[in-house]
Amino acid sequence: MLAALWRHLQWRGLALAVAGAGWVTYGIGLLVTDRPGLTAAASPILRVMCLEAWGAVWIACGAICLVTALLRPGRDAPGFAAAVGPPLIWGLAYVAAAVTGAYEPAWASVPVLGVVVVLVWIIGRLTGGGARRCTCERGVPHGR
Repeated sequence: MLAALWRHLQWRGLALAVAGAGWVTYGIGLLVTDRPGLTAAASPILRVMCLEAWGAVWIACGAICLVTALLRPGRDAPGFAAAVGPPLIWGLAYVAAAVTGAYEPAWASVPVLGVVVVLVWIIGRLTGGGARRCTCERGVPHGR
């Protein structure tokens, strides 16, 4: 069963599944924990929506990642958008908080969020995007 799942997911689907699980967990953390530093760092986007709503956004994006990881290969672009969206938005908010002085230590979290965005993009590019084929349907690996 694991071999069949791997043949279907491959690196691209695995990346989406891991990001999805991470985003769901992070979103739940936003809902159930009180973190004053995070609230200060995210102040630019908290003017748009409350922290609980952002937690729901992280959870929804994580669910999209998880679902698209299991879809037929080549139909997972929404998952990659969902994997990149929240950390990109939050990274930009942290930059704004640091630059405006709303929360100067926010700059320290920007590289972590930036690395996530870049690594997801790299995985998406290296694994072929829409050209990826599912080996589970043909039973023949194609070098991935």
